[in-house]
Amino acid sequence: MLSKSPVVRAPSETSADSPLSAWVILTFNSIFSALTCLTLYRIAGKIYGQAVARTTAWTWAFFPYAVYWPVRVVWEMSLSAFLLSWALWLALSMAGGTDNEDDPPRRREWIGFGLLWGLIALTNTALLSLLPFCLLYLLWRLPQRFQHLAGAGLCLLTAALVVTPWLARNYSVFGKFVFVRDNLPLEMHMANNDQSTGLWTRSEHPGNDPEAMRRFQELGESRFMEEKQQEVHQFMLEHPARFVAFTVERAAYFWIGPPQANIVAGYDLMIARHVVFFLPAAAAFAGLWLTLRQRKKAGLLLACCLLIYPLPYYLVNPFPRYKHAIEPEMILLAVYLCYEASRIQIRSPSPPKVQ
Repeated sequence: MLSKSPVVRAPSETSADSPLSAWVILTFNSIFSALTCLTLYRIAGKIYGQAVARTTAWTWAFFPYAVYWPVRVVWEMSLSAFLLSWALWLALSMAGGTDNEDDPPRRREWIGFGLLWGLIALTNTALLSLLPFCLLYLLWRLPQRFQHLAGAGLCLLTAALVVTPWLARNYSVFGKFVFVRDNLPLEMHMANNDQSTGLWTRSEHPGNDPEAMRRFQELGESRFMEEKQQEVHQFMLEHPARFVAFTVERAAYFWIGPPQANIVAGYDLMIARHVVFFLPAAAAFAGLWLTLRQRKKAGLLLACCLLIYPLPYYLVNPFPRYKHAIEPEMILLAVYLCYEASRIQIRSPSPPKVQ
């Protein structure tokens, strides 16, 4: 779920085959992050209006993590964030028509939507949890929804065709069905074992532990992952309370950042780091509450981004970069909250008139 291919590699934040390839990847990351300004502008315009749309686009352009992650890590976060925002924009466009608000989505639009979700599946499988909700939203918003079931089916078929070549490759390599990636058991085991405190430990990964790598090479990838899956299941059966406690802690850390020492001038600023992560999350949830309260369209889609997407990461280590895929939507909701707050007029009582 968390690696780019079924091959287990060391989770280095700077690894690449060559400096040139790293520069190319980081350049594309920056391009995807910049393009997210456009999709955010379109989404905000359809939901909240042009004033919020302009502010949201500019906020994302200067949002620290929209600048930091694209040039810091050779990973898919910036692409995932862009693709998800693009999918939400298309869902809103299809639900409201294109040139005419009454025009239902055409067959080519359903196919294009499926192509995009197929690309998302190959990029970040965790985002696939949002596909059913996008389709349900479309069927709910479109008139004569049962007539569009064929379009939804065409979307799913197209997405499946996009993913099929990679699934065929996996079957050829592993001799069994593997959906895109196979390393979820390893990630879960590293965060849920007898020696664990509920968070992922780098030393247990085969890329860092010679003994784990020896075992990985001895068993082969499929059997190694099966072994880790059995160990995770055994831990969950023997220590259900610890597993639940670990999961609840990781759910909190997903939004406030995992504990990490931040020593500056001899002072540990770990609490300040938690606060920095917490404030945007709190603003996003407050903006979501306001969106749902005012019955804005697509409010349920935005709710799914904040409530459904993070669920797999509560089972493994909640690295801050995993949240980046939904940070554009978090910024959108936070900006809307500030916009509504700015419209509130507080009038002080006028002094009594002197007779």
